[in-house]
Amino acid sequence: MKIFLATILLLISFYIVKVDLFEGTIPLAYYPAEEECIETLDYIAVEIVGGDTIYSLFSMYPAAKSVTFTERLNDFYTLNPHLSNQSFLAGEQVLLPVYITPAQCKN
Repeated sequence: MKIFLATILLLISFYIVKVDLFEGTIPLAYYPAEEECIETLDYIAVEIVGGDTIYSLFSMYPAAKSVTFTERLNDFYTLNPHLSNQSFLAGEQVLLPVYITPAQCKN
């Protein structure tokens, strides 16, 4: 009976050591905390020339990362809410969204 109890205590001890090594305080101390990635909406100012459309502006200034046209259009109207119900006028300045990944998000 003593051997049986000693075996059970030994197995429990091994289990406690395993849990502490893989899930306990040692892995938390070893791995640094990851920084949160916050992306902001950057923009550039562009002057409209006669005949410009949203498609032509987006093709002249392509996005650096993969963004759908719908997302880009939503960001465009967020930056230029006055253009939602009117067309472009020559000489008008509009803001185009620029998609740049910040340095801490590149990992």
